Amino acid sequence: MILQKIKIVAYWLGGNIDIKKLKQVYVGKIHSGSSTEIFIKKGDCSYICVQNYGDVSFSDCDEKSILEFISFLKPFIDVPVLTGKEYMEDFEVEINPGQPLNFEYNSMQVPVISADVIKIAMLNVSQSVVLDYFTELCQNILFETNKYTQELELRGKVGISKTQLMKLVGKTLNIQNRITDSLYFLDAPDTVWEDEYLSEINGGLSNTFNLKTRFKEIEYTLKIIDNNHQTFAQLVQHRDANKLEWIIILLIFFEVLNTLVGKYFF
Repeated sequence: MILQKIKIVAYWLGGNIDIKKLKQVYVGKIHSGSSTEIFIKKGDCSYICVQNYGDVSFSDCDEKSILEFISFLKPFIDVPVLTGKEYMEDFEVEINPGQPLNFEYNSMQVPVISADVIKIAMLNVSQSVVLDYFTELCQNILFETNKYTQELELRGKVGISKTQLMKLVGKTLNIQNRITDSLYFLDAPDTVWEDEYLSEINGGLSNTFNLKTRFKEIEYTLKIIDNNHQTFAQLVQHRDANKLEWIIILLIFFEVLNTLVGKYFF
Protein backbone atom coordinates (compact mmCIF):
# COMPACT_ATOMS: atom_id res chain seq x y z
CA MET A 1 0.00 0.00 0.00
CA ILE A 2 1.46 3.34 -1.07
CA LEU A 3 1.48 5.71 1.93
CA GLN A 4 2.72 8.87 0.26
CA LYS A 5 3.76 10.29 -3.09
CA ILE A 6 6.48 12.90 -3.25
CA LYS A 7 6.83 15.01 -6.37
CA ILE A 8 10.31 16.16 -7.35
CA VAL A 9 10.77 18.98 -9.86
CA ALA A 10 14.11 20.21 -11.22
CA TYR A 11 14.88 23.35 -13.22
CA TRP A 12 17.95 24.55 -15.08
CA LEU A 13 17.89 28.33 -14.63
CA GLY A 14 20.92 29.63 -16.54
CA GLY A 15 24.55 30.33 -15.72
CA ASN A 16 26.43 29.57 -12.50
CA ILE A 17 24.72 30.25 -9.17
CA ASP A 18 26.75 32.02 -6.47
CA ILE A 19 26.30 29.55 -3.59
CA LYS A 20 28.45 31.58 -1.19
CA LYS A 21 26.31 34.71 -1.50
CA LEU A 22 23.13 32.64 -1.39
CA LYS A 23 24.15 31.13 1.96
CA GLN A 24 24.87 34.58 3.37
CA VAL A 25 21.42 35.88 2.45
CA TYR A 26 19.18 32.85 2.98
CA VAL A 27 17.57 32.82 6.46
CA GLY A 28 15.80 29.42 6.37
CA LYS A 29 16.97 26.05 7.68
CA ILE A 30 19.94 24.59 5.78
CA HIS A 31 20.09 20.81 6.10
CA SER A 32 23.56 20.50 4.54
CA GLY A 33 25.79 22.24 2.06
CA SER A 34 29.19 22.65 0.46
CA SER A 35 30.98 25.13 -1.80
CA THR A 36 29.02 23.80 -4.79
CA GLU A 37 25.54 23.13 -3.36
CA ILE A 38 23.05 23.96 -0.66
CA PHE A 39 20.40 21.52 0.61
CA ILE A 40 17.51 23.31 2.33
CA LYS A 41 14.91 21.64 4.55
CA LYS A 42 11.38 23.02 4.34
CA GLY A 43 9.35 20.20 5.91
CA ASP A 44 9.27 16.42 6.60
CA CYS A 45 9.80 15.52 2.94
CA SER A 46 10.05 19.03 1.59
CA TYR A 47 13.52 20.10 0.43
CA ILE A 48 15.23 22.45 -2.00
CA CYS A 49 18.60 21.62 -3.54
CA VAL A 50 20.59 24.33 -5.35
CA GLN A 51 23.66 23.41 -7.43
CA ASN A 52 26.22 26.02 -8.45
CA TYR A 53 26.15 24.97 -12.13
CA GLY A 54 22.71 26.58 -12.55
CA ASP A 55 20.22 23.99 -11.32
CA VAL A 56 17.62 23.93 -8.56
CA SER A 57 15.36 21.04 -7.58
CA PHE A 58 12.34 20.85 -5.28
CA SER A 59 10.88 17.98 -3.28
CA ASP A 60 7.27 18.08 -2.06
CA CYS A 61 6.90 21.83 -2.70
CA ASP A 62 3.77 23.53 -4.02
CA GLU A 63 3.89 25.59 -7.20
CA LYS A 64 3.67 28.93 -5.38
CA SER A 65 6.67 28.09 -3.19
CA ILE A 66 8.65 26.94 -6.24
CA LEU A 67 7.98 30.13 -8.20
CA GLU A 68 8.78 32.31 -5.20
CA PHE A 69 12.11 30.59 -4.58
CA ILE A 70 13.09 30.72 -8.26
CA SER A 71 12.35 34.46 -8.20
CA PHE A 72 14.47 34.78 -5.04
CA LEU A 73 17.28 32.83 -6.70
CA LYS A 74 17.49 34.87 -9.94
CA PRO A 75 19.82 37.64 -8.57
CA PHE A 76 22.42 34.99 -7.68
CA ILE A 77 22.56 33.57 -11.24
CA ASP A 78 25.23 34.83 -13.64
CA VAL A 79 23.05 34.72 -16.76
CA PRO A 80 19.46 33.76 -15.84
CA VAL A 81 17.23 32.48 -18.61
CA LEU A 82 13.97 34.23 -19.38
CA THR A 83 10.99 33.24 -17.25
CA GLY A 84 9.20 30.37 -18.94
CA LYS A 85 12.34 29.32 -20.82
CA GLU A 86 13.76 27.20 -18.01
CA TYR A 87 14.49 23.54 -18.64
CA MET A 88 12.27 21.46 -16.37
CA GLU A 89 11.68 17.81 -15.47
CA ASP A 90 9.58 16.15 -12.80
CA PHE A 91 9.64 12.77 -11.08
CA GLU A 92 7.59 10.98 -8.44
CA VAL A 93 8.76 9.02 -5.41
CA GLU A 94 6.20 6.62 -3.95
CA ILE A 95 6.66 5.30 -0.39
CA ASN A 96 5.60 1.64 -0.25
CA PRO A 97 6.74 -0.06 3.01
CA GLY A 98 7.51 -3.76 2.84
CA GLN A 99 7.91 -3.77 -0.94
CA PRO A 100 11.17 -3.90 -2.91
CA LEU A 101 12.61 -0.98 -4.82
CA ASN A 102 10.89 -0.50 -8.15
CA PHE A 103 11.80 1.93 -10.94
CA GLU A 104 9.42 3.00 -13.68
CA TYR A 105 9.52 5.55 -16.50
CA ASN A 106 8.76 8.61 -14.39
CA SER A 107 8.60 7.29 -10.83
CA MET A 108 10.11 4.93 -8.30
CA GLN A 109 8.75 3.04 -5.30
CA VAL A 110 10.84 2.87 -2.13
CA PRO A 111 10.19 0.93 1.09
CA VAL A 112 11.95 3.53 3.26
CA ILE A 113 12.25 7.29 2.79
CA SER A 114 14.88 9.63 4.22
CA ALA A 115 16.57 12.94 3.47
CA ASP A 116 19.40 11.05 1.71
CA VAL A 117 16.97 9.13 -0.49
CA ILE A 118 15.20 12.35 -1.46
CA LYS A 119 18.48 14.14 -2.15
CA ILE A 120 19.76 11.34 -4.40
CA ALA A 121 16.49 11.43 -6.35
CA MET A 122 16.71 15.22 -6.65
CA LEU A 123 20.32 15.05 -7.89
CA ASN A 124 19.46 12.49 -10.57
CA VAL A 125 16.48 14.52 -11.82
CA SER A 126 18.74 17.59 -11.87
CA GLN A 127 21.37 15.74 -13.86
CA SER A 128 18.74 14.73 -16.40
CA VAL A 129 17.66 18.37 -16.82
CA VAL A 130 21.24 19.56 -17.32
CA LEU A 131 21.82 16.82 -19.90
CA ASP A 132 18.74 18.06 -21.77
CA TYR A 133 20.27 21.53 -21.83
CA PHE A 134 23.70 20.38 -23.07
CA THR A 135 22.10 18.07 -25.64
CA GLU A 136 20.16 20.99 -27.13
CA LEU A 137 23.30 23.17 -27.18
CA CYS A 138 25.24 20.46 -29.01
CA GLN A 139 22.45 19.85 -31.51
CA ASN A 140 22.27 23.59 -32.29
CA ILE A 141 26.01 23.74 -33.00
CA LEU A 142 25.82 20.52 -35.03
CA PHE A 143 22.98 22.02 -37.10
CA GLU A 144 25.06 25.15 -37.71
CA THR A 145 28.08 23.03 -38.64
CA ASN A 146 26.02 20.86 -41.00
CA LYS A 147 25.14 23.92 -43.09
CA TYR A 148 28.80 24.23 -44.02
CA THR A 149 29.29 20.50 -44.62
CA GLN A 150 26.34 20.53 -47.02
CA GLU A 151 27.84 23.56 -48.77
CA LEU A 152 31.13 21.64 -49.06
CA GLU A 153 29.30 18.69 -50.61
CA LEU A 154 27.34 20.79 -53.11
CA ARG A 155 29.90 23.45 -54.06
CA GLY A 156 33.19 21.78 -53.26
CA LYS A 157 34.20 24.66 -50.98
CA VAL A 158 33.25 26.24 -47.66
CA GLY A 159 32.10 29.84 -47.45
CA ILE A 160 32.79 30.15 -43.73
CA SER A 161 35.09 32.99 -42.75
CA LYS A 162 37.94 32.63 -40.29
CA THR A 163 36.03 34.70 -37.71
CA GLN A 164 32.87 32.60 -38.09
CA LEU A 165 34.92 29.44 -37.68
CA MET A 166 36.60 30.77 -34.54
CA LYS A 167 33.19 31.59 -33.06
CA LEU A 168 31.96 28.04 -33.74
CA VAL A 169 35.12 26.59 -32.21
CA GLY A 170 34.71 28.90 -29.22
CA LYS A 171 31.11 27.72 -28.66
CA THR A 172 32.20 24.10 -28.80
CA LEU A 173 35.11 24.60 -26.40
CA ASN A 174 32.84 26.49 -24.01
CA ILE A 175 30.39 23.58 -23.91
CA GLN A 176 33.23 21.11 -23.35
CA ASN A 177 34.55 23.20 -20.46
CA ARG A 178 31.12 23.51 -18.87
CA ILE A 179 30.55 19.77 -19.14
CA THR A 180 33.94 19.17 -17.53
CA ASP A 181 32.80 21.35 -14.62
CA SER A 182 29.74 19.09 -14.31
CA LEU A 183 31.46 15.69 -14.34
CA TYR A 184 29.44 14.65 -11.31
CA PHE A 185 27.33 12.80 -13.92
CA LEU A 186 29.90 10.03 -13.70
CA ASP A 187 30.26 10.12 -9.92
CA ALA A 188 27.85 9.02 -7.22
CA PRO A 189 27.20 11.17 -4.13
CA ASP A 190 29.51 10.41 -1.19
CA THR A 191 26.67 8.90 0.88
CA VAL A 192 26.14 6.23 -1.77
CA TRP A 193 29.49 4.58 -1.09
CA GLU A 194 28.57 4.07 2.57
CA ASP A 195 25.07 2.61 2.17
CA GLU A 196 23.99 -0.30 -0.07
CA TYR A 197 20.36 0.87 -0.10
CA LEU A 198 21.32 4.35 -1.29
CA SER A 199 23.71 2.85 -3.84
CA GLU A 200 20.92 0.73 -5.28
CA ILE A 201 18.64 3.76 -5.50
CA ASN A 202 21.29 5.87 -7.22
CA GLY A 203 22.09 3.10 -9.71
CA GLY A 204 18.43 2.51 -10.47
CA LEU A 205 17.75 6.20 -11.03
CA SER A 206 20.84 6.59 -13.21
CA ASN A 207 19.57 3.74 -15.40
CA THR A 208 16.02 5.13 -15.41
CA PHE A 209 17.21 8.49 -16.71
CA ASN A 210 19.82 6.83 -18.94
CA LEU A 211 22.36 9.39 -17.71
CA LYS A 212 25.64 7.80 -18.76
CA THR A 213 24.42 6.90 -22.24
CA ARG A 214 23.11 10.42 -22.81
CA PHE A 215 26.38 11.85 -21.55
CA LYS A 216 28.33 9.67 -24.00
CA GLU A 217 26.02 10.80 -26.81
CA ILE A 218 26.92 14.42 -26.01
CA GLU A 219 30.62 13.54 -26.03
CA TYR A 220 30.20 11.75 -29.37
CA THR A 221 28.34 14.74 -30.88
CA LEU A 222 31.08 17.09 -29.70
CA LYS A 223 33.69 14.80 -31.25
CA ILE A 224 31.88 14.92 -34.61
CA ILE A 225 31.65 18.70 -34.39
CA ASP A 226 35.34 18.95 -33.49
CA ASN A 227 36.34 16.76 -36.46
CA ASN A 228 34.29 18.96 -38.80
CA HIS A 229 35.85 22.12 -37.40
CA GLN A 230 39.36 20.71 -37.88
CA THR A 231 38.52 20.02 -41.54
CA PHE A 232 37.11 23.53 -41.96
CA ALA A 233 40.25 24.99 -40.35
CA GLN A 234 42.46 23.15 -42.84
CA LEU A 235 40.33 24.34 -45.77
CA VAL A 236 40.30 27.94 -44.53
CA GLN A 237 44.06 27.81 -43.97
CA HIS A 238 44.57 26.43 -47.49
CA ARG A 239 42.27 29.10 -48.92
CA ASP A 240 44.14 31.88 -47.11
CA ALA A 241 47.46 30.42 -48.26
CA ASN A 242 46.21 30.50 -51.88
CA LYS A 243 45.15 34.12 -51.47
CA LEU A 244 48.58 34.97 -50.11
CA GLU A 245 50.26 33.21 -53.03
CA TRP A 246 48.16 35.19 -55.52
CA ILE A 247 48.96 38.44 -53.72
CA ILE A 248 52.69 37.65 -53.93
CA ILE A 249 52.35 36.73 -57.64
CA LEU A 250 50.51 39.98 -58.37
CA LEU A 251 53.08 42.03 -56.48
CA ILE A 252 55.90 40.40 -58.46
CA PHE A 253 53.97 40.94 -61.70
CA PHE A 254 53.45 44.65 -61.00
CA GLU A 255 57.09 45.02 -59.95
CA VAL A 256 58.27 43.45 -63.22
CA LEU A 257 55.75 45.52 -65.18
CA ASN A 258 56.92 48.69 -63.46
CA THR A 259 60.54 47.83 -64.27
CA LEU A 260 59.74 47.21 -67.95
CA VAL A 261 57.75 50.41 -68.25
CA GLY A 262 60.58 52.39 -66.69
CA LYS A 263 63.18 50.76 -68.99
CA TYR A 264 61.42 51.16 -72.35
CA PHE A 265 59.28 54.25 -71.95
CA PHE A 266 61.39 56.60 -69.82
